[in-house]
Amino acid sequence: MELDSLLAQMIERNASDLHLAAGVPPVFRVDGNLVTAQTPPAEIIEASRLGGYLGRPPADRVPNLTPEDLDALLQTGLPEDKLAGARRGSDFSATLRHDGRTFRCQVFRERGHLAAAIRVIPDRIPTLDDLHLPPVFETLTQSKRGLILLAGPTGSGKSTTLLSMLDHINRTRVERIYTVEDPIQYVLPSRLSLVTQRVVWEDVESYERGLLSAMESDPDVVLVGELRVPETARLALELADTGHLVFSQMTAETVADALARLLALLGEPRDSAQRLLARTMQAVIVQRLLPRDAPTGRVAANEILLATPRVRQMIADGQTDPSLLALAMEASPQSGMQTMDDALLGLHAAGVISREAAEGHLKEKGRLPAG
Repeated sequence: MELDSLLAQMIERNASDLHLAAGVPPVFRVDGNLVTAQTPPAEIIEASRLGGYLGRPPADRVPNLTPEDLDALLQTGLPEDKLAGARRGSDFSATLRHDGRTFRCQVFRERGHLAAAIRVIPDRIPTLDDLHLPPVFETLTQSKRGLILLAGPTGSGKSTTLLSMLDHINRTRVERIYTVEDPIQYVLPSRLSLVTQRVVWEDVESYERGLLSAMESDPDVVLVGELRVPETARLALELADTGHLVFSQMTAETVADALARLLALLGEPRDSAQRLLARTMQAVIVQRLLPRDAPTGRVAANEILLATPRVRQMIADGQTDPSLLALAMEASPQSGMQTMDDALLGLHAAGVISREAAEGHLKEKGRLPAG
């Protein structure tokens, strides 16, 4: 087994990730599910329908990797000096290429042995139409300033959605787009816009330093990969407050959770943080990926809070209780706002997701029509 053959399998199976560790076979992530290297296509389809990990197939179908196997496998594509450092506990990232495609490889030590996680960098950014996102996403790309925050659990497609929105701007407007990412999920070539993409730890030492540099680099649109620490959050909102359109993401389950977490990052005084967020926010969106009611594939469900005058006033006044925000979203569906329950019910009514998928995520399960 060679690394190139596994990269070829990633392309063939349309896998997003490959996981390599001693004691288990190579494992791919396909449509959000973990499947082993030789899992038959029919079983992959079943995994996509049911969700989850198929488990390990019989040993005669695909062998477990020994530590020696994994060392030899990684040595076929990665520099020995870097691997030697990883054996001592120094993680590293590297770029791999195969058949015209680019992959990002993270190598680390696990239980005393090397392990790796490899992600394919897609060669094409999906359009907003490809992702079947509501029309309000395209409307938001026409904004000239403010913060557009996309939240959701890990693996919910947040980066893909944000880059799709950026690429829509790139193709339709003449702007200066500046991104700070860790890692780059998609290469964004300049179209009508001029694009600069910087990678944390490779091109710049931190998100904070990248944003400080952005302030001096004449950007119109800025993407910061994630809001995790107070310094990043404050710099992002300062950029939004000074006339820039800022995109970012964070991990949160609901719009209310995202607002609470962002306000906590902004810190004290609380009323000042609320006023800053109220005047800079354009939208806070939460995204989940659900299996389609079809052989394979997933679709996004989105809870959407837009910065209407009423919503800005609520945030400024600290009225961000989940029930109050839900009422605001339900009161203005014509603006493009919707709760997660509304999104799930709409996808089910359109035949996009199954009853079971909708019911598994609905907060008010009684709203699901009898079927």
